[in-house]
Amino acid sequence: MTLGQRISLYRKKLNISQEELGARLGVSRQAVSKWETDLSAPDLNNLIGLARELGVSVAELTETPEEPAPPKNTSKKWWFLLSVCVLLPVLIAGYLLYRINQPPAGQVSDYAEPASDFYLQWQVPRRDGREWYEFLTLGTQAEPFPFHTSLHLTAPEKIVTEGTDLHLAAVHHAVCGGLYVDYIHLQADPEQGQAAGDTICRISTMAPGFWTPRGISVGNEKSFVVDAYHSGREDQAEGTLLYGLKEADGYSLVPHDYLYIWSAFEEGRGYQTIYFFIKDGLVAGISMELMQDMGDFYAAANNTSTFPVDENGDPDFSHRQDLPQEPIDATRQVYIAWNQLVTNENLSAEERYAYRRDVFTNLPDMDWQEFGALGGIDSSGTIFALLDWLSQQEHYSSGDIYFIQRGYAAHGIDGAYAEDYCYLLSRALFSDPVAYAKALARSTADDEAVQTLIMGGTAYGADYYPADCETAVSALDAAISANTLTAEETGWAKLLRYYLANPNDSYYADYPKTPAELEN
Repeated sequence: MTLGQRISLYRKKLNISQEELGARLGVSRQAVSKWETDLSAPDLNNLIGLARELGVSVAELTETPEEPAPPKNTSKKWWFLLSVCVLLPVLIAGYLLYRINQPPAGQVSDYAEPASDFYLQWQVPRRDGREWYEFLTLGTQAEPFPFHTSLHLTAPEKIVTEGTDLHLAAVHHAVCGGLYVDYIHLQADPEQGQAAGDTICRISTMAPGFWTPRGISVGNEKSFVVDAYHSGREDQAEGTLLYGLKEADGYSLVPHDYLYIWSAFEEGRGYQTIYFFIKDGLVAGISMELMQDMGDFYAAANNTSTFPVDENGDPDFSHRQDLPQEPIDATRQVYIAWNQLVTNENLSAEERYAYRRDVFTNLPDMDWQEFGALGGIDSSGTIFALLDWLSQQEHYSSGDIYFIQRGYAAHGIDGAYAEDYCYLLSRALFSDPVAYAKALARSTADDEAVQTLIMGGTAYGADYYPADCETAVSALDAAISANTLTAEETGWAKLLRYYLANPNDSYYADYPKTPAELEN
């Protein structure tokens, strides 16, 4: 058993908190936490104080063997020698631990623990073989990236959001091994007297070797999180621990079963939050965020997605409420499903299939202008992004082809969007010309205007790819000659072939509109 484990054992036997023990010794709760997790060791004075407060001897605490008590008539010299034998190893060990934790020669300053509960720390090797701690905290930084640490990029740094004339700040995403850092770089504006600076808004990790101030790292058991952050304990009443349901909105650091959310208010920083992602009972990822103007929103259970916890850290569902279910129209359903597919890397095969189906089946009924508005300021970019995604799919089923065809008649497809959609029609045609003809045949008399529109759009898009168009015509000829199609399917295959074999620079007003017109 390590020294830290013995300190924790004796403290819990006395039923006192880390904060109370630290107050008795005149040190911070974080210092006690580091002793108990063996991230640092108490010096000699604190070691003696610990033994006194925990009701054990220094020898018991350090597992230093005690010599048998001397006879009553033993001279004072033996008492002196016994004290030296017991205390000298402790003194030497404390001094060596103190020296090990000193910064390397040339370090600007000694390691100073931040006055915050929102930072990650880690050990870094020293050239002399000893180790030193570094940390990264949320909030404004005194130095630019890498923020006066030894962090270095292991992937190209990305600018997530560019600065604008109104907001001279850009959001950066930096990958540094097992650590992910999102920070806001405020650009200098001399006219407004604004200096450049960096503010870390999120720190995340999926790797062991990084600890929160309370000693939690990836790989710890769920009980460690509850013990360190439970809101019901007197020594940790400054924050609130909640149970969160598995995230389903596309933002997830790692696959997880549920998560713990701990929020607290710090003077000068406002509310900040730590997310502990739990998978199979273990911490699979840690993410801490600067909440900025979101106030104490995440500090209280909403009983829909976050819930209070009992003394074991289990969720209290006694006041659970279901979110009101608003009807979701086809446009919003496409937007939600498409965003899941392009942003959520943790989807299962079944989830990907379901979201992809939602995109295609709702194409005929969506409003493209409303879809663009859901993307924010760049509505055109949102529309073109979906059209590009649809065109890049590696395979189209017969159902996909049918819905792509009917989607060309959806509201809001005009101008440049219509031209791009013609390209999508041609991609679907070239993927399976026979299935494309069969999909045209799935119609009623009310669909004739739609089918005529589809024919013209398909021929317009295919005209840009003469080689692919020729291959599609050959495939249709082979199917017609083989008599593998029904009479109606054969008629639409012949009409489709006519449009493809006779391009007319997008002018198809005089072309036959039905198989019957083609025969006549």
